[in-house]
Amino acid sequence: MSVFGLGFLLGLICAVHVAHTGRSYLWFVPLFLFPLAGPAVYVAYVVLFDSVDVRAARRFADNVSTTVDPGRAYRDKLRQVEKVGSQKAKQELAEECIKRGRYQDAADLYIGAMKDPLGAADPALLRGLARALLLAGDGKGSTEAFERLRNLDRSAVDTDIELDYARALDLCGRSSEAMRQYESIILRYPGEEARCRFALFLKARGETERALALFREIVESVRHSPSYYRARQREWYRIARQNLV
Repeated sequence: MSVFGLGFLLGLICAVHVAHTGRSYLWFVPLFLFPLAGPAVYVAYVVLFDSVDVRAARRFADNVSTTVDPGRAYRDKLRQVEKVGSQKAKQELAEECIKRGRYQDAADLYIGAMKDPLGAADPALLRGLARALLLAGDGKGSTEAFERLRNLDRSAVDTDIELDYARALDLCGRSSEAMRQYESIILRYPGEEARCRFALFLKARGETERALALFREIVESVRHSPSYYRARQREWYRIARQNLV
């Protein structure tokens, strides 16, 4: 039997199971559109999940579902906000908006979530709001949100937040403070993003030699690192090389 024939047979078996168990007929789409992957997802998501808590299988199935229908996750989360309107629902929709580049929408959702009881004192919401405002181009609002987060819970401030704070300071024109913030983070930040962003910051300020030195450090660091590190730092390596031409 050919691979296609085997895939069709497996899809048919799973389709019969769908009908007998009363599950959604939407399963027919991946079962027959993806002859092998569809049945594999069905077994992992439905059959195994019914008997044990297989989180990895569910995540895999969700990823396949997102590939088939990229807008589904957004629509599902939007319905939850419209139906429930809870702080958690708004936060999840805000995170989905950030993935889709709808940064101001995300910021508005975080602000709405923070109006709920205890929302204003939730570090996760403040962090999300600060990042959404940064990505939306609101440096002043982002800086204020990061500073509120730092005052609220210093333990919630990690190196990613420190880097975003430097970017927010630069965005709202507080260049001297941004310089100090970058200088305090580049030696502690895992990966090349902080060094690369600092180099771009220096270049924009006319400190060309210092910027070029950092770009060279990035290229050498990535070039002599293991393959997994090179893969993770590909974007910053590319930017550094472009700025050395």
